Amino acid sequence: MLKLVVPAGIAAVLCFVPAWAQDDDAIVVTATRFPDSRRDLPVGVTLISAQDIRSSASSNLAEILAQHGLLHVRDNSGSPNQQLDLRGFGITGSENTLVLVDGVRLSENELVAPQLAAIPLESIERIEILRGSGAVLYGGGASGGTVNIITRAGRPGEARGYALGRAGGYGSREYRAGFSRQGEALGLTLAFSDEDTAGYRRNNRYQQLNLSGALEARGGPGRAWLRFGVDDQHQGLPGALSEAQIAADPRQTLNPSDYGERNGGQVTLGGALKAGRHEFSADLAYRRKHADALLFNGTFFVDTRVEYWSLTPRARLGFDALGRAHELVLGADLDRWDYGTASAGSPQAIAAPFSRRLGEQTNRALYAQLNFWVASATRLVLGARAQRSEDRLEERVFPLDERRAARSLRAYEAALRQRLGGGWSGYAKAGRSFRVANFDDNACFFPPCAASLLEPQTARAGELGVELERGGLRARLAVYEIRLENEIYFSPLTFSTLNLSPTRRRGAELEAAWRAGETLELRASLALQRARFRSGVYGGVDVGGNTVPLVPEALATVGASWRFAAASRVNASLRYVGGQRYDNDQANSFPREMPDYALLDAKLEHRIGRVHVALEARNLFDKRYYSYGIRNFAGTSFSAFPAPGRALYLSLAWRLE
Repeated sequence: MLKLVVPAGIAAVLCFVPAWAQDDDAIVVTATRFPDSRRDLPVGVTLISAQDIRSSASSNLAEILAQHGLLHVRDNSGSPNQQLDLRGFGITGSENTLVLVDGVRLSENELVAPQLAAIPLESIERIEILRGSGAVLYGGGASGGTVNIITRAGRPGEARGYALGRAGGYGSREYRAGFSRQGEALGLTLAFSDEDTAGYRRNNRYQQLNLSGALEARGGPGRAWLRFGVDDQHQGLPGALSEAQIAADPRQTLNPSDYGERNGGQVTLGGALKAGRHEFSADLAYRRKHADALLFNGTFFVDTRVEYWSLTPRARLGFDALGRAHELVLGADLDRWDYGTASAGSPQAIAAPFSRRLGEQTNRALYAQLNFWVASATRLVLGARAQRSEDRLEERVFPLDERRAARSLRAYEAALRQRLGGGWSGYAKAGRSFRVANFDDNACFFPPCAASLLEPQTARAGELGVELERGGLRARLAVYEIRLENEIYFSPLTFSTLNLSPTRRRGAELEAAWRAGETLELRASLALQRARFRSGVYGGVDVGGNTVPLVPEALATVGASWRFAAASRVNASLRYVGGQRYDNDQANSFPREMPDYALLDAKLEHRIGRVHVALEARNLFDKRYYSYGIRNFAGTSFSAFPAPGRALYLSLAWRLE
């Protein structure tokens, strides 16, 4: 039985303050890889609109996801690209939460968070979060769920434009601009953003430059598109501080010369064709990145280059049976990763590295998903995926090693949705997902290397949910359980990445949405989650029944948007993160937990014609906190990454809509 405690004030607000969601007919592309209505889906879906993003007091996409998406974000590097964690996977959250942009994989094949900062915020149309779903349609890494970021597409005859400037706390300044013009046959969209901030801590300067766009052609029943983007990032890496150092000065750094740099680009060529009730679509995508970093107080330099190709043809076929119309989605996924990294004592020594690693991974998959209306109020979804994964990882210089593996992988999902009347619906689903170890998981730093690459992780999950849609009110309550075999995890008890003995995640989720009137919109959500080692002995320590570190017992959000005058609005968001075990505490022997925390953000907006002025407040109560902490090996204290305190920002925007 799940027994988790939430502070009384948060619980009371959640019970009595529902929140507003998007229109019932909002499209959810990720559900079937084709447009679909959320109201008919037998899966828990959260939508974050462009207006939600615009109203946020944050320009960090990960933080916006945490405010609206009922997921946890974690800063364990001092980078704005924070880890995402759906349904309590802890330090491997990013490896079990699949992130897509327009259905194309953004998640990395390394132990790094997806590059969310490379996406200009104003280019986003909406974000779709599918909890516990995505493995059948998209493959590995979706055991916690899928986050699909949908970029803005022009509509025939539409012209849009914007320009925004933002400045404020910690020496921050940001510029964003974009333009979109869509004719009857051709369209062009461009988006640009430039951000520079000194950061909360010393040696924490962050600079990000992004340019993205799309060309689209329409003709009759078909359309084609070319989407592209480039990004460039530089950031100082201040490193973790000990408990005593945080108490003395949380803004200090012990690593004044450490930094990380990254530049990348991506391009997607795609098209879609409608033929009666059938639809065919495909994307050919290429992505590359070059990243380097100077770490450990300037004594360790790493240079990494990655290329990724994918081809994703798919079809949605309509057919009739039992007097009703149904759909069958068929598709294939072909992708390849090429990876190379080298390590040396300094940037000057990288030509003669002391470590060089080369990797390749190829995936070929076929999938099918049947959407069948058993009755007018009953929808059944059945899906299966068969995938062949081939891996090669070669260590050069020291140690010398080469390992290969070829595996056959399977995923499936069965889900049922039943309308119950009066605005009520119920749904149930069960499924199987997998995750293949990435290049960093399998890395060998010292001989002897493991005899083989890690086994794939598998997960079996079940979920029951009920939803209510009545007037301006929408609510969802769900419970779930995920049982994992061979979970891929770094254990400090053995100081290696390994396949764990069985583990388990359980949880309950509540989301509510209410438009209280023409001028007031309210929202709230709550997640109770528990992660356990079901069995296992590591380094002589029996962890059976122990709590998996870095999984908050509770997550809660409350938000409101009030238009108190014809051209003025105030938005507020309160986010609570419950206590959790420190990293490195798989033995559950450290006597303390990471402290819980609550953050309040607010934004005051005023519109004068096409000009929008906003005053933003982040962490309004100046809460001192950290989202990542690690127990020291002596078990006497911890280190952490102190998070920013209160900051104010002023923004000025012009919009043509």
